[in-house]
Amino acid sequence: MRRIAILFALLAAVAAGQSAKSSRAAPASATCTSVTLSWGQKCIAAGQFCKIQGDAEYHRYGYHCHTGRLSRSAAGGNSTGSGCEPGYSPCLPRVGDLNCADIPASKKPVRVTGSDPYRLDGNGDGWGCTS
Repeated sequence: MRRIAILFALLAAVAAGQSAKSSRAAPASATCTSVTLSWGQKCIAAGQFCKIQGDAEYHRYGYHCHTGRLSRSAAGGNSTGSGCEPGYSPCLPRVGDLNCADIPASKKPVRVTGSDPYRLDGNGDGWGCTS
């Protein structure tokens, strides 16, 4: 009787081990691209937050960071959408604070229409980050 109990215990342990193996998440490499950027090793994927000033580095891996979120399409970062702060062209990301130093040279000067929550247009002429 004791041998049967041990046998059942072993079978249950093996079954639990197989179940745990099958329920593990896929490795990160299956859902993201491992890259080396100037600020370190990262695993990146479309839709993740990114550093706008690092846009050129992301290009080496087929990504763009025009809005503060990674995109596979250069056009994806230039259109207005939920990730863009209204009133700026080109699209600027919705973040707590954004300064001209955070914006890549390729996106300057910035056209300001309407409110200017980032205070980029200091003289009120409708253009920000002109210098």
